[in-house]
Amino acid sequence: MATQFKKTGLAVAIGAAALGLSAAANAVVVVGGDNGWEVSFDGNINAFYVNSSNDQGYNPLGLNAPVASDAKDAVPAKVNDNGTTSPAVPAVVGTAPGTFGVGNGTNISRVTSGFLPAFFSFNVKSPTVNGMTGSARFSFAPTINNSATKNQLYGVGPLNAAGNNGIQGASIDTREVLVNLDGSFGTVSYGRTLSIFGRQAILHDMTLFGVGIANGLDGSVTAGRIGRGYTYPNFNARFSYKTPVFSGFQAEIGLYDPSVEQLNASPGLLNKVDIPRFEGELNFNTAFTGGSVQLWFDGLWQDIGSTAINVAQGATTNRGGETTVRAWGLGAEAKYMGFAMTGYYYDGQGLGRSLQFLGGTQCNTVASTIGAQTVGAGSHCEAADDSGYYLQGTYTFLGKTKVGLSYGESREDAFADPFVRQNGAGNLGLRDARLSMWTVGVYHDVNSWLKLIAEYSNAKNSYGKNVLTNSAGASTQSDTFSIGSFFFW
Repeated sequence: MATQFKKTGLAVAIGAAALGLSAAANAVVVVGGDNGWEVSFDGNINAFYVNSSNDQGYNPLGLNAPVASDAKDAVPAKVNDNGTTSPAVPAVVGTAPGTFGVGNGTNISRVTSGFLPAFFSFNVKSPTVNGMTGSARFSFAPTINNSATKNQLYGVGPLNAAGNNGIQGASIDTREVLVNLDGSFGTVSYGRTLSIFGRQAILHDMTLFGVGIANGLDGSVTAGRIGRGYTYPNFNARFSYKTPVFSGFQAEIGLYDPSVEQLNASPGLLNKVDIPRFEGELNFNTAFTGGSVQLWFDGLWQDIGSTAINVAQGATTNRGGETTVRAWGLGAEAKYMGFAMTGYYYDGQGLGRSLQFLGGTQCNTVASTIGAQTVGAGSHCEAADDSGYYLQGTYTFLGKTKVGLSYGESREDAFADPFVRQNGAGNLGLRDARLSMWTVGVYHDVNSWLKLIAEYSNAKNSYGKNVLTNSAGASTQSDTFSIGSFFFW
């Protein structure tokens, strides 16, 4: 079998390959053989020095209530000039420092992977038969960093003790296991890849090749802009169909392995997923002299219920409740003569404030009575209101150096159902939350395979008053500086 190595256009592949988005046709090295089959590979390694300054109890993804405040933050009751009385506002009561956070206010220095892990991807492409071509892709995505423990063991005891497997290395994630079938009919695809809803917002985010929000002391990637302009969709199993391009328009719809609620499910509530999740996207692209425009609309829908069957109340058995997670988003990017403007807005229910299906839905966790109504555990379920947006402007000098400024925020309302509030929502769902971040960055292409990056970001988590105790709102914030490099192949 004859073997050949072929270099292809890296700049075209970078955006797709960095997230493992089926970049087989643009791989850097293609090993071609007889009978029309091709095997190729692509990837990157990146590293950043990251320095962050964090308030007490700050959490990169906003997955906590504000930490407890001093008593001086309380507001006493007072009589107003018109004779009415303003009630007292207690000091903030929240989670203890370190819960879902970075502990007491601290400066943290790390050497880590950025928002993207490293990648090594294998691609296989079939010969074209009767107008159809098949391709498959495996993507492995390790990070360079462990947690902030230099020597971390799987178990207690010496390295050769029974049950120990040596010193832990960095994490590794299999991002894609994917097949695409392409032809004049469009593309039929199955396997694991980045989910549709929210993916365009990530691919257009300049912090994709940077750090964005620092990762504290753990061993994972950084958080980019997650929860501060879009929610993270993750890589999931699905079947999908994408149409051919018609006059610049292209649509895709996917049938997904459904998700249970991942944070507010205790004790085993919101775990019923008897139908798949559906996600879709409509894209429009057009180019003109010196520039281009892209518009997209995406959406998500999934029913999720509780399997709880509660004690009979009178003659009626109170069965588990259910709710619907749904969302839509609208985005645009316009480019002209080195300038680019990007905007994205989303709105929905039950998404979660940062990671999808994490904390956005909840049921009452125990049987309870409010007034004359008694309900069983899991019978009242609710999806919180979520929304967010980000705006970004960049300018690229001489085709090599891009400077950019962006701002975005995501909001999640407190749960409204009184039964969910009283015995199910916990600290996370009893306050309105607003997570925001602004970033300034410089991204320089030394050549086709080496990129240098410097960023500065300020992130803020703001929480409203507790809807049950009326305790005051509070906020935490973090400042992050990072400098690093990507090597692509």
